[in-house]
Amino acid sequence: MRGVAGYFLAALVVVFTWAVGVPRFASPDEPGHIYKAYATAHGQLLGKAAPGFPDNLREFDGPDSLGLPNLPCYNGHPDQPASCAGVGTPPLISSAARYPPWYYGLVGVPVAVAGESGKALPYRLVSAAFCVALLALAMLLTKRSRRSDLAALQVAAATPMALFLMASVNPNAIEIAVFVSIWACLARVATDIEVPRRVLILGSLLAAAVVLMRPISIVWLAAMVAVVLIAMTATRRRQLYTWRTLAWLAGPTAGALVVSWIWAVYAKIEVKDDRLTNSLSLGAALHRSVDNWSGYFRQTIGVLGWLDTVMPSFVYAIWIVVLIAIAVVHVRGATPRRLVAFAALIVVWLALPLLINGFTNSRAGLTYQGRYSLPIFVGVAFLPLWNERPLLRRSQLTQRSFVVAVVALVVIAEVGAFWQTLRRFTVGAHGKIVLTEPLPWEPSIAPMVLIVMNALAMLAVSWSALRSWGQVEAAPGERYGEGAEHGAD
Repeated sequence: MRGVAGYFLAALVVVFTWAVGVPRFASPDEPGHIYKAYATAHGQLLGKAAPGFPDNLREFDGPDSLGLPNLPCYNGHPDQPASCAGVGTPPLISSAARYPPWYYGLVGVPVAVAGESGKALPYRLVSAAFCVALLALAMLLTKRSRRSDLAALQVAAATPMALFLMASVNPNAIEIAVFVSIWACLARVATDIEVPRRVLILGSLLAAAVVLMRPISIVWLAAMVAVVLIAMTATRRRQLYTWRTLAWLAGPTAGALVVSWIWAVYAKIEVKDDRLTNSLSLGAALHRSVDNWSGYFRQTIGVLGWLDTVMPSFVYAIWIVVLIAIAVVHVRGATPRRLVAFAALIVVWLALPLLINGFTNSRAGLTYQGRYSLPIFVGVAFLPLWNERPLLRRSQLTQRSFVVAVVALVVIAEVGAFWQTLRRFTVGAHGKIVLTEPLPWEPSIAPMVLIVMNALAMLAVSWSALRSWGQVEAAPGERYGEGAEHGAD
């Protein structure tokens, strides 16, 4: 287990640098999520009506130290450092007050037990630890698969946006991390010689957990299942279509949906915000969503802060190259069925903004953001694991070079994105590049020290992802890709 422990610790340091380097409440809706976490840990499930605010915004009782600073002074103004925000003041008004309490209890209770409820950073660190543990679980599952040689590709799931969210308090963060683990489970279920019952049950329980914490995830789960069924062989699908297996596949998630519905009735959740409604027709809303596809892609990679912190152009260019490299690895070994699955994944990514915006248009306006695509986006790194290993040594070497290139490019892009994020908050998006004093705003650890820590930790993550972690569970007798041929159409 040394491999997974090392990976976990290195990834945790990466997310820690983000958590320390981003100012308090500089992540989307983070104030409301932290207030909800505090309140859940202290027995306040729904809070109280906040005079002068819409009904979906509710007030919690809590310490003044969690009060809201002057975020509008730099939100939406990327050249303005975070130094203008000042000290926060009550009241604690949360937009997440009516959300299900499970994620918030998971984050808030450990912080309360530690006696640190009045500080924002501990909430971030607890949420980060859960997210990183799920990423390490996914890597462990794929390291023990028949395609462990491709396990390192999943570092591509750690886009700057994903890391930024995992370093803040937001149920979207743990949703992404859970989906990474579910994709890893499904890769094993689809490709192991025998159906791995423990992995099947684990994936089912993870699916139920994410629906409890973020009920909208059921839409993403349905899309994922559709892609998986396309990619699976007919033989494996028949093996899964037994009453007992179907009960494990669907039962826990069905139960989670019932619990979520009960909570929605109790909390009187309604997808409506009169402040954000618009006069767009459904057709116009869908047309605008299509126009925003490129923007959603950029947001998926990383438009940070409150959608005001754009990454350097080379970061987006590197990610395009990464995706092309992964596609090449997939296409080289894919059967026609799995090429269709890859195309289906792209179709799902394109369709989700239309589906969500079409539903919310008349209730709360166009609500979709690129970060919502990450649970599906991360599947790109897992589909290549479903293909057979090339038998020619020359092909193996070529494939290895693609994997190493993907990992190296992700490291460069991540460090560049983190550096730019620190730059944006300390001196402004177009301020000086070498972040040494004097600085208008400075995190608790000097920015250049944080950058070095981040770069070294990313190198450690990459080294751990590329090295072998020991025995392959999925096909104990298989070596160098020879032997088992499960998965052929």
